[in-house]
Amino acid sequence: MYFIFEIEFFSNKSYFSDLILAYAEQEQVEIDVMQSNDKIVMVFDKEDEQLESFLNGIEEVLPASLFLGNGKHYFSDVKPELLPVTKINLPVNIAPCPTCQKEMFDVSSRRYYYPFTSCNHCGTQHPFLEKYPYNRAHTVMKFLVPCNDCQEEAKSNTLRLDYPLITCIECGISIRMLDKESEHLALNKGDYRKLFEVSGRAIAAGKNVLMKTAHGYRKFFKPTVENSPAESTLLMADSNGFNVHLMMVIQEFNALLSIERPLLRIATKSDELKALYGSSVQVKYPDDGMTMLLAREIMNSGLQYISYIECNEDEESDFLVDFDMPINAQKDTKLFINQDKKLFVSGERILFPTVVENSKNVVSVAHGLACVKVDNLSIIDSVEVFDSVQTDSVYVLQDEDFESGHSNEHRFLQWKASMMSVLAEHSKVGQKAIGVHFDGTLNFLYYNGKDVINAVPAIPFESDNLWEKISTLREGSDRLVVNYKKAYPEVFERLDSLAGDMDIFKVTAIALGLENESLEGISEQALSFLGKGGLQIDTRIKDNRFDNYAFLTSIMSYQLGDVENNFMCYSIYESFGDYIGEIVPQLIEKTEAKIITLTGETFANQSLYGRIQRTLGQYNPLMNKNFPIGKENAVYGALYL
Repeated sequence: MYFIFEIEFFSNKSYFSDLILAYAEQEQVEIDVMQSNDKIVMVFDKEDEQLESFLNGIEEVLPASLFLGNGKHYFSDVKPELLPVTKINLPVNIAPCPTCQKEMFDVSSRRYYYPFTSCNHCGTQHPFLEKYPYNRAHTVMKFLVPCNDCQEEAKSNTLRLDYPLITCIECGISIRMLDKESEHLALNKGDYRKLFEVSGRAIAAGKNVLMKTAHGYRKFFKPTVENSPAESTLLMADSNGFNVHLMMVIQEFNALLSIERPLLRIATKSDELKALYGSSVQVKYPDDGMTMLLAREIMNSGLQYISYIECNEDEESDFLVDFDMPINAQKDTKLFINQDKKLFVSGERILFPTVVENSKNVVSVAHGLACVKVDNLSIIDSVEVFDSVQTDSVYVLQDEDFESGHSNEHRFLQWKASMMSVLAEHSKVGQKAIGVHFDGTLNFLYYNGKDVINAVPAIPFESDNLWEKISTLREGSDRLVVNYKKAYPEVFERLDSLAGDMDIFKVTAIALGLENESLEGISEQALSFLGKGGLQIDTRIKDNRFDNYAFLTSIMSYQLGDVENNFMCYSIYESFGDYIGEIVPQLIEKTEAKIITLTGETFANQSLYGRIQRTLGQYNPLMNKNFPIGKENAVYGALYL
């Protein structure tokens, strides 16, 4: 008889199951751990006397995770037929686990206030990787010799057995703080604590601190009405402040506090935050040792939150906190949540590196990522961490600044690879499908089982001579241009000076006078509209193709009618949802395809996503699960072109 404990875990990442195995070894409990793409299964001998204490103890060891779902237990006479966890040595880039956090805040630990505390199953490992295979000799830690305590720990501590990045204050990375006049080097526990104390107090006093973190340079500051840049991120130091300052559902709260620490756009709640950021703000909970220790001192200084911008080392600041070790920073990952649905929008951290199936001897390259075979495993990671490789062919994204020099190089388009990435994730390659790719431009795709075709391409948009194109669009358009020039002379002149290719959403944001002149700015405004039902904005004018000029003309007409920006932006997404909901069924009828795929960052919007669920929900459209719905999915999809 076996005792079975199952936990839903919707990822192929193994750091969670590896941690379970390591803890079982530490507690000397016999256990089999198996993992599929949607669950982790723990199998115990029912007669094991340590079972109860193990299950109670593991609650303190396991972190919260984005990928975790419900758990259940039962008894069985036979073991489940899942594959045991295969140890794949890939560096993670997540927050410290509960055990490592305890060390950082335990004054008796030799890692007290040491920001690079991590173990085999957590922490910021990837930034220190130079190349594969992942071992100490291939990381920047090769320049540091572990002290005797660390060497012994690498042999005896089950969480850090042979851990490539094992260090402590005695043998690890030194940090220093500089102001305009002096430099302070942290050499011991007291120094490390003092450095973060001074940083926290400086920010609370209105100064700014430029800090090198495992995710690159961040400039931290106390936001004010005069100083809260639109591109800044709110760092919530105190989790008690979430419900005070933000309007959140439980799924968003859990995601922010998960060990993966994604970026989320959240609606503001408190008057003070609305004054600083408007109706919504991009939010982060401390995600690495540097930021986590700073956050503790921010709380000790009486603040619940601060802000930061991502920048380079030359950014002007009052204080600089730095360390000499080079890092390979990953782009942060944005997460979109709609009820129980979680979608990765863009970024690298959390999701990469990853292992994928690739039966062909092919290398793919897109957006600085590459899929390369290393020791018979196909790994997707940043291009820089791979040495030269022998391959039959190379697939490179169109316009990617990458020269392979290979005689069999192929260039591919984003929308083709994006659609194929979804079909591959859902094991639908070879089956006819309709795809909608919406990422700045809107394209309707058809996959005939062999190739992806742009069935309803958008009408090309060029922003130069904009007023001439609008004035000749339809009868009465010339009067619209005259009236718009009178009502909005400054915007008219700005749009009149545009030249060449430009994103229609940037042009729209300029027309609406938004501070954030991008699709993100429009999305922020849409999120602030709390009503129901939007205006109908033109999305096409002929052949059912999306017409950028008709779209822009419609918006300008509503502007002249004094329609509020947030209502307008909400209506933009609703209208796109209706348009997509009309075109897709027509393509299904013509092609008899039964599969729908949705790709592109634009779908990460509550009003558009909700509208799509109403118009296309009956078709159960497929989206990426383990990859971003945005551009980074291309490196995986290219393997199936």
